[in-house]
Formats: sequence, structure tokens, C-alpha cells
Amino acid sequence: MSETLLAFCKWNHRWIGLISGWFLFVILISGTISIFDKEITLWMQPELGQYRPSSNITTAALDHAYILWSQNKHVRKNLIVLPSDRDPFIRVIHHQGNLLQGSIIHPQSGKVIFTRATGGGYFIDSLHNNLFIGRETGGMIVLIISILFIFSIITGLCIYCVHYLKFVFIIQPKPTSPRFKFDLHTSIGLFFLPFLLIIAISGLLFLAPRYLPNTSTTHSRVNISQPNLQQPADNPGIIPNLYPLMNKAQEHFSSLPGTIAFTPKEIRFYEKDDRHIARLKNFIAFNKQNYEPSSSTQQISRPLFVKQTLLGIHTVRTGSVIIRILFFIMGLISAIFLAAGLLYYSNKKPNDASDALLPTRRFFNKLIEGVNMGIIMGTLISISSLFWINRLLPIHLDERIVWEINCFFITFLIIFVFSLLSALLNKIRFGWKSLILLLSSICLLLPIVEYITTYSLLKTALLNRNYIYITIDVIIFLFGLFFLTLYCHLNVKTTNKALIR
Repeated sequence: MSETLLAFCKWNHRWIGLISGWFLFVILISGTISIFDKEITLWMQPELGQYRPSSNITTAALDHAYILWSQNKHVRKNLIVLPSDRDPFIRVIHHQGNLLQGSIIHPQSGKVIFTRATGGGYFIDSLHNNLFIGRETGGMIVLIISILFIFSIITGLCIYCVHYLKFVFIIQPKPTSPRFKFDLHTSIGLFFLPFLLIIAISGLLFLAPRYLPNTSTTHSRVNISQPNLQQPADNPGIIPNLYPLMNKAQEHFSSLPGTIAFTPKEIRFYEKDDRHIARLKNFIAFNKQNYEPSSSTQQISRPLFVKQTLLGIHTVRTGSVIIRILFFIMGLISAIFLAAGLLYYSNKKPNDASDALLPTRRFFNKLIEGVNMGIIMGTLISISSLFWINRLLPIHLDERIVWEINCFFITFLIIFVFSLLSALLNKIRFGWKSLILLLSSICLLLPIVEYITTYSLLKTALLNRNYIYITIDVIIFLFGLFFLTLYCHLNVKTTNKALIR
């Protein structure tokens, strides 16, 4: 590789990686956590723990679900979500701003279950998809970040694989040294290169068609019968008999359908997400007039199948909980890879002595250190505090979801400002130690907050053998132990330096 091309790659990897890395860290962390979005939503609605619904669905439950659906029939993405192993309730959901919200119905009794209003896993998923600033604008930003991420991977390969491949198995055992961060960044980047490329490319394929003219991600369909074009519009007073149609769809898919959607002339039953690794969106539709099959999906082309498979891998649509745990771990390691790259930039020494003497250069380096700390710790602390906020806000608070989300962003802003001040006032080590201690405290104390605020609900959930609440508490507690260990390590390093001086 020529020196000119190598210099070009280094410059682009450094600056594009830095700027896009700030957004990408938020996207990676939220995407990793949203792998368990359904479980997080259940945890944030502890009132559901007192129920133990079976897989059976009654006619009364479907009828009530349709009545609730018809109240918001003109809202975008208005669906009836049928029970699954991960979420054993019927949910009638539709878009409310950037979130999917709605009612929860017991699949046997058909009664609406009261739960606290929460953004739940839908909020974290929206943070991943569009940074919670809107489907069009936020999606465009995430699309640009995906392109920059792929470009950063390519330039990183050009730089490091040629010159540093022989050092890939050597990691300096000093977590506070710039060399350790560099080794961590390059080693993870090399070993997880296939995973990083799949995530980046599939994210690009998911978002790009939205902004291209005359493109569609919908599958081709085959008409089974021609519906009556003169059929009148939906009558809210007439409830279609969904139960036998659901049984027909179950025979068609060889499993219970995942969702029910309605068009002006059809009732569509979509196959569950976890039936295939590809994001196929298979459906069978019934004519509203005579309830006969009217259309269904047909086999797609091989290139489209490859694309939908990549999207299915990106969203972890199939597989057991072991697969989701594996992807969760790989997502966390990828976030460490990104954080190590950002911190290596912060700790990189000036090229010459004159640079170290420039006030503007010193100010710029401090500013970058503060932003890196604010993005990394702000994201981790605000997401962790979201679990506290869910438990501490009054259940009957007006606009509770708005308060919950506003508290999340206020927390992020406070941590970000604190990080900037710590860096600009030459208190960068104090800032890191304080924020890591705060993060570990939030995680370690969550089970206590859970016990105090939802003791009776937690007890009932355990009696019903519903262990999702305890499981999430334990996982977050373990993260708290990890960050407490990291804090103790940094504290010992600081003490030893003070003694040496």
C-alpha cells in the first residue's frame, strides 16, 4: 500500500471513526439490549406477573381485541399481536409517536389487564432504529452512520491488518494504558469482523430502501380468490369471526400465527417471527365478505431471500434463548471494541512537542475526552437508570411514558455535562471513577428498589413460576459487580500513583 493511500486511510479512520463512533455506541448498546425487548417490556409491567396464561386463545379474547383495534383503525401499524413463548398475552398495539403502545388482553378471559404505562422495550428499540428522533430523520441519521461504519471497518482493515497483524495475539495487561486500548480495539475488530460486517451491512439494507424511489420491501403475493371490489367499508358494529380464521392460518403455517392485520378488504394473519431465520413476513389473507382465503405470500427470489436472511440475523428473529444470549454477548463485546477505539483516540499522545504546548490543541483534546466519557457513560447510566425510573414513577401519573422518557434523556444530559466539565477542569480520572461508581451503584441497588416497590407483585410472579423479574435483576446486579470491580481497580491505580509521587 502506498504511503499516500495509507495516510488517507488513517485520517479517515481516525476522524470518521470518532464522529460516527459517538452515535454508533448508542446504537450498538440499545440494539444489543433490544434483543430482549419483549422480556424488558414484561419486566417494566410487573402487574403481568400475577397471571399465568396458557397458549389457548378464546373467541371472547379475539372479539375484544378486534373492538380495541377498531378504535384506532386508522393509525399507522395497528396490529393484534397474538401470544408467544416470550410474551404470553394478546397485545393490541399501534404507533403513538415513536413508540408502539396499546392494550393488553388476557388470552383466555378476554379482559383488559391494567398495567403501568411504559415505553418498555419499544423505547430501547426505537432508540436503536432512529435515536428516538423520528422514523424519517432519525432513520436517515442511522443510515448515514451505517455507511460510515462500513467505511471505518474497511479503512481499519487497510491500516491495521497490514502493519499490526503480528501483534493481534499480544494485549498489554495495563487497562489504563493507550496500548491496551489499541490492542483491545484491533483484536476484537479482527476476531468479530464477520459479525460487525453483517450487522453494518444488514442495517444498511434495512434502512436504504426507505429513502430510494420506487422500492418496496414487501413480498410478492399470489391471489387465491378475487374479493368483491364493491364491498362496503368496515362496520365497527360487526365483529368478524376471527377464531376459525386463526385456526385456518394455524393449519397453513403449522403453528399459531404471530400477528393479525386488517386491510380494507382482507384480514391478514402473519407467521411468527421465530419460524424462520429470514425476515420473510409470510401471511395468509381472508376475504372479509365470505372469509375465504384470498391471497398469500409466494416464494421469493434468491437475492431477496439473502437480503431478508441478513435482516433476520440482524434482528435475531429465530433460535432459542441461547442464540439471543450469544448475540447479546457479541453485541456487548462489539460495544467494548468501539469504546476502546474512542478511548484510544483520547489517550493518544501528540505527534510532537509543539502540539503539546498549543492551548487550542490541549482544549480540543480535553473536549474530545469529555465527549467520549459523556457518550459512553451517559448511555450506560441512562439506560440503567431507566429501570429505576420505571419503578419509582407513580403508577397513575398523567403522561407517565413522557415522564419516563424525559427522565432518561435528562439523566443522559446531566452525565454528559458532568463529563465535559471533568475533562475541561483536568479531573478526567475523577470523572471516570465517579461515573463508574454511580453506574455500579445503580445496578447493584436495583434488586432492593425492585423489592421495595413491587414486593407483592414480585411474590405473586414467583408463585406463578414467572422468573423474568428475578432473572433481569440478577443480570443487572452482575453488571454492577463488574463495574464495581473496575472502579476498585482504578482506585488502586490512583492510590499507587499518589504514593509514588
